[in-house]
Amino acid sequence: MAGERKSYAFAINAAVFLFLEIAAVILLGHSSSLQDIWINRASHRVHAAIWGGSEKVLNYFTLDRQNRSLAAENLELSSVVREFGQRDLSWRENHLYDSQIGRFKLTPATIVKASRNSQHNYIVLNKGSEDGVKPQTGIVTTNGVVGVVSSVGKHFSYGITLMNPRISVSARIGLTGLVAPLEWDGKRSDGAVMRNLPLHHEINPGDTVWTSGFSSVFPSDIPVGVTGKVRLIDGSTNEVSVRLFQDFSALRYVIITENLDREEIAAVEKEGEK
Repeated sequence: MAGERKSYAFAINAAVFLFLEIAAVILLGHSSSLQDIWINRASHRVHAAIWGGSEKVLNYFTLDRQNRSLAAENLELSSVVREFGQRDLSWRENHLYDSQIGRFKLTPATIVKASRNSQHNYIVLNKGSEDGVKPQTGIVTTNGVVGVVSSVGKHFSYGITLMNPRISVSARIGLTGLVAPLEWDGKRSDGAVMRNLPLHHEINPGDTVWTSGFSSVFPSDIPVGVTGKVRLIDGSTNEVSVRLFQDFSALRYVIITENLDREEIAAVEKEGEK
């Protein structure tokens, strides 16, 4: 009996305590606007926590379905990009570059193999003698000079790129400025240098460097890069660094340039040297 009376008393005390707590909260809510704001904020936080938790649970259970949907979209986009790339390449090969600039015949080509991490870098192109490609012709892009075709097979050709100490390009600083050989600096894929520049010519950083046209390999006035830091060498000449426009790490499509007057020019030079 004593135990039952204690349990009954405890239940009554608990009920009275809960009643008083609820009454106190109601009185606080009606007694002050500030307190009302606190209560409302607390209520909003509770609702937000419950809503956020339910959203996380829902997202977790739908994550697999979302991933499958994204994978399907990526596959579709990849197919579209590949199809567009093939159409673009086909159009360029059949229409855009089947022409010439001045006395230079232009032939489009795709790189099928490339070396970029050695001191003697090269590329292999998917055009050869049956496509009219000849040795000692230029390789360019719309971003500048790439290199020179060194040897040719029936269906492929081998080219030495500008990232190779065996090649230099006759270049001009500005459209009417200094002309000097442009060479790879041996350090960066977009770095080159022009040496033995006379001191009395002013060179400003940011000047555009162009092909000079003094070579039978490349057309003139192809933008190659921009000048950078100028260094005095042995107190007698200047050396200027050049940042190339062409990014050799992302190179895929090129244009082979053939000077249609090259043989006649070579014959005249040979005759003049006698």
